[in-house]
Amino acid sequence: MVALHARLRRLGWAWPTLARWTTWAKGRAPGLSAQSVQQVVRDFCDTLSATTKARNAQQAAGEEPTTRYPWKVSRYRDVPYSNQTAVVRHGMLRLPHGRGGGTLAIPLPVDRSLPGRLMEVSLAYGVVRLVCEVPDAVPQLEAPVIGVDLGVNTLLAATDGRAAVLVSGRAAKAIVRYRNKAGAALSSRIDRKMRGSKRRKKLVRAKHRMLDRSARKLKDTLHKATRAVADAFAGHRVIVGEPFNDAARKVGRSTAQQVSSASNSRLVAMLNYKLSGAVKVPEPYSSQTCPGCGCRQKCRRVYRCATCGWSAPRDAVGAVNIRSIGLYGAMRPQQPVLQRIVFVRPLRKYPATLQGAAGSPGGTPAREAACAAPV
Repeated sequence: MVALHARLRRLGWAWPTLARWTTWAKGRAPGLSAQSVQQVVRDFCDTLSATTKARNAQQAAGEEPTTRYPWKVSRYRDVPYSNQTAVVRHGMLRLPHGRGGGTLAIPLPVDRSLPGRLMEVSLAYGVVRLVCEVPDAVPQLEAPVIGVDLGVNTLLAATDGRAAVLVSGRAAKAIVRYRNKAGAALSSRIDRKMRGSKRRKKLVRAKHRMLDRSARKLKDTLHKATRAVADAFAGHRVIVGEPFNDAARKVGRSTAQQVSSASNSRLVAMLNYKLSGAVKVPEPYSSQTCPGCGCRQKCRRVYRCATCGWSAPRDAVGAVNIRSIGLYGAMRPQQPVLQRIVFVRPLRKYPATLQGAAGSPGGTPAREAACAAPV
């Protein structure tokens, strides 16, 4: 890559983009995984961008550019591995090398554990470097505090320990499903048209209109969902479960696609400014642990403890335990039973002043159902 880039720069040709570099590097390193090759290309392009910026700054200051582009061809190079390929199982660090390349297994020290979630691994000449995400200390928040559990079917589940608000996520899920299916259908039709033809340009414009329309609908739905929580718990601090956790990496392909399509980061950002700040905490097994007795079991949409009889929607159970983690640093049993559970469905349209009036655009009002959780 260094020699090819030097040749292109000497000839004065256009510099390849990241996509062109990735296409060029495909299949040139059969002994490495595709993600490792992509990471190497990405690092090289970042180096080129940083060098160009430094040279432009020197020229703007009236100095002679002294920063050099990559010029030395090294014999060895560190091989990066992302947290999607490198895994730790049974005390062994496993580094895959693509199809036919096998897997390198490195034993880890028995008397030393990883300080946090594994994020990146770098394999050097005789050295292995591990980068871990160390969780910050959970700050002690002042009351009032609510716990929020993010999901797919239930977009938001918030509780202050006494009442709970569950916002349906089926509208957002339908928008994302329509965007994916319609985008795939339009992309297939675009690929069958001749480049530069009027029909292809028309389909490209239609695809962009569909994507913009879906983005506006999704943004509106997220705003309405977070507004429902902000109105129910005005002035509260928010403790939200970390959207991307180890449990999300172990689900099936279909569920993983739904989780990755969820707008969790945008929801956290909206809760952060609509309420009194938002703090993310890890949430392992928060929806499987009973807030009453602390036992762990798997349930479907409704959590019913077989030991103490504590019963509530599973997302509300997760919100209760997330609130406990934020307040005490761990899930504590003997949590009070939720006295009121409200189910809210975001509006599909803004209702008119008088429902059912002539010429009214209508709209679906929010559905609220208050129920006392069984003891």
